[in-house]
Amino acid sequence: MRYILFSFIALALVGGGFVAWHNTETSTVAYERETTASDSSTVVTNSVPEATSIAEPSTMEVREIEIQPGDTFSTIMEEIDVPSSDQTLILTAVQDVYDFTKLQAGKLLHVVFAQDALASIDYDLSDDKKIVVENVNGDFIAKETAIEYDITDTARSATIESSLFVDGADVGLSDKTLIELAEIFQWDIDFTTDIQVGDSFNVLYEERKSKDGEEASPGKILAAQFINQGTSYDAYYYETSDETSGYYSASGESVERQFLSSPISVGYISSGFSYSRVNPVTKQVTPHRALDYAAPQGTPIVAIADGTVSVAGSKGGLGITVEIEHGQYLSQYAHLSKIATGVKRGATVSQGDIIGYVGSTGISTGPHLQYAFFKDGTPINPLTAELPVGEALDESVMNDFFAVRDRLIEQLEPLN
Repeated sequence: MRYILFSFIALALVGGGFVAWHNTETSTVAYERETTASDSSTVVTNSVPEATSIAEPSTMEVREIEIQPGDTFSTIMEEIDVPSSDQTLILTAVQDVYDFTKLQAGKLLHVVFAQDALASIDYDLSDDKKIVVENVNGDFIAKETAIEYDITDTARSATIESSLFVDGADVGLSDKTLIELAEIFQWDIDFTTDIQVGDSFNVLYEERKSKDGEEASPGKILAAQFINQGTSYDAYYYETSDETSGYYSASGESVERQFLSSPISVGYISSGFSYSRVNPVTKQVTPHRALDYAAPQGTPIVAIADGTVSVAGSKGGLGITVEIEHGQYLSQYAHLSKIATGVKRGATVSQGDIIGYVGSTGISTGPHLQYAFFKDGTPINPLTAELPVGEALDESVMNDFFAVRDRLIEQLEPLN
């Protein structure tokens, strides 16, 4: 069956929805996040002169419809007997908020009927936002609004015995949270090559439930601590009064740096930076002032920093190569199978943009990325070089940040 149907007597139907309150036992503090609807909404009036109010006690029917491949808004509405006149009014009301011709397969429509009339339609755009269309006395109103959750700050810890994702899942962390954890520390830790058995981490994140008590996708990480090969890293979420936000170290420096720790997310370092390496092709001892990442053919390669492409093409024994200038620094990516669309000499790229794919062009014994890093024209080891640190918060907000940081540390303390 394509949808789930619920029918019950509603004590009150206000704005097409209801709230089910529930109690949970937890050792952490729960709080509700205030959310507000978008300021913009569209109202379309039904031509029926005397629409009956649906805000009174009534039998309410809720249908949860999973959108199937090939479905359209019209075919779904026809299947649940919504008149074509109402469909037209709904599409007119929602057109300035969202295009209902772009409903995505696999997502859900929540449709509410009251007194045999369509009361509301909810369509989740993401984990945090939804489109709501409401019938208010015959008028259809459409708006984008935040999804409300009951939120609990939850702290968990793990020690690496197998991998970040296996050991994280064992303590109840979702892939979403673990990916976010890796993204937070990606400027300091190369999660492709640096993670070792015995590393450990603590994470404080938002555990969310819908207003009817259903488990929901977790919210953002609030604080994290990671010990990698004996070195400790930490990050604390902070939002300023002008609503800019990010993660900062205990001293108030942004965890985001000018350069990523690695240009690749899959593979391992097969050959390190060295002044005397036996070349696998020529068998001669020569300097290898770069890092070789062994990875599957076609693995995406990203720019380690914002910059301007200075080379994008074949370069002798290096094969297909991309070079990007970053002020006094330059990054080089060699032996590519191909260059990403739009990456050409003179083009600007942003940190994290895909610039090419792993290959084995030029003088090469197999698929890998040769990654070299230069400062003022001299090759340096990107794993050991002292690179620019993150930008610090303004002095005017430091005391407030320290107060937020201390509260978050206190919540993590039971894990230590």
